[in-house]
Amino acid sequence: MHKNMQKLYESLGSYYAFDPHVLTVEDFFGDLASFRILFVEAVKENHKKREMEEKIKRARLAKEKAEREKQERQQKKKQLIDMNKEGGENETGVMDSLMEALQSGAAFRDRRKRTPRNDNRRAVLERSRSRHNANPHAR
Repeated sequence: MHKNMQKLYESLGSYYAFDPHVLTVEDFFGDLASFRILFVEAVKENHKKREMEEKIKRARLAKEKAEREKQERQQKKKQLIDMNKEGGENETGVMDSLMEALQSGAAFRDRRKRTPRNDNRRAVLERSRSRHNANPHAR
């Protein structure tokens, strides 16, 4: 068995291009185990790097798409404003453009956000409820 093992180790030496008489079995398999560990780590790092690159690419594409859509909305809005400035001279397609602006939501975008109005009625109503509920036997 020992001779068979030495013969197989020598064939490993010729396959991996090392001298089996100089390099011990322990050193060879230790180096092979270290290589395997480093190889697995490198594969994981490459996979993570590829995922990060894809994530950055997707983010860039999404940003470009958002910018294109924003420019298109601005152009449609500008066209709508230009049509309103032209007046009655060119009224063909005005209703179509208005309908398209309503359907796409372009007519409602870029407006200032409305602040909620200060409604004192709610506070008065809550005070009256608390007074009413404070003395339940007063009815």
